[in-house]
Amino acid sequence: MRISACASARVALIVLVAAQPALAQRMRAGDSFKDKVAAWRGDAQLSGKVTDDEGKDVPDAKVTFIFAKSNDGFFATTKKNGEFSAKDIKAGEWRIQVDAPNFVTVRQNLTIGDSRNPSLAVTLKRDNSPELLTKAEALFKAGQNAEARAEYVKVLEAHPDLTGINRAIAFTYGREGHHPEALKYLDLALAANPDDRQLLQLAAASAMQVSDYPRAMGYLAKIDEATLDDPAVLADAAVNLINKNRTADAITVLDRVIARFPAAPEPYFYRGFARLKDGKNADGKADLEKYLTLAPASAPQVAQAKDLLAKIK
Repeated sequence: MRISACASARVALIVLVAAQPALAQRMRAGDSFKDKVAAWRGDAQLSGKVTDDEGKDVPDAKVTFIFAKSNDGFFATTKKNGEFSAKDIKAGEWRIQVDAPNFVTVRQNLTIGDSRNPSLAVTLKRDNSPELLTKAEALFKAGQNAEARAEYVKVLEAHPDLTGINRAIAFTYGREGHHPEALKYLDLALAANPDDRQLLQLAAASAMQVSDYPRAMGYLAKIDEATLDDPAVLADAAVNLINKNRTADAITVLDRVIARFPAAPEPYFYRGFARLKDGKNADGKADLEKYLTLAPASAPQVAQAKDLLAKIK
């Protein structure tokens, strides 16, 4: 019987988008570097140019220089022609970050040699994420999950800090029944939002779909029942466990629900049903009787509760 719920430089290029990190604790701006911190002052110099992906100059881009050894640095701003320069800096390992409005942030690791270095060319890609998100959401609403996912992935590749995109990607996989993939992206979303109730519910449901019940129980355990205003959040998960013959797990969840919502009738019915399936007739009978004292006569499980009670020996 099943029951239903109630509902030269050597350059390694990495292109990222992120909120600007605190790359250094003391960063300075200016046209001259004569007053810079001794840790990264030297005889080397570097110049470069920032252009967009159409080859156009990008003025007023912020180029942040961080000397890796001291984790300290400065920033320069590109001129109208996109050029920038840094003088009197130390040879060694550096990190740079290039930011400009409406462009994807670029980060590079550089090994700067003594004296003059080859000119550095930086290409910024225009950030079309807002348009991609609008397109993805329209595709998702239209039920075109794979197409929506492709657009979401493009945004996430450009904006790895937008961890909420993982949630959207997980939804597309969940709709298609690809629960292992959905779980992968739900875990990524939960890494940034570990207390997100909806994510935990969805992750638990997906884990049940792949029969990973310990994992499902782990997600459910992280839901703080004290924050709930509706017993269905956990009760529905318990119903799924009962229907998958995981009665002991269901009872564990329902114990939490009943402790939080002692006047809600449905959890007693579900726990009574689970206890009967588990062979715990006396406990099951007590729960079903409690359910009947709380539930209105028109409640959908009343007839089933009476029938079950009549069959208990």
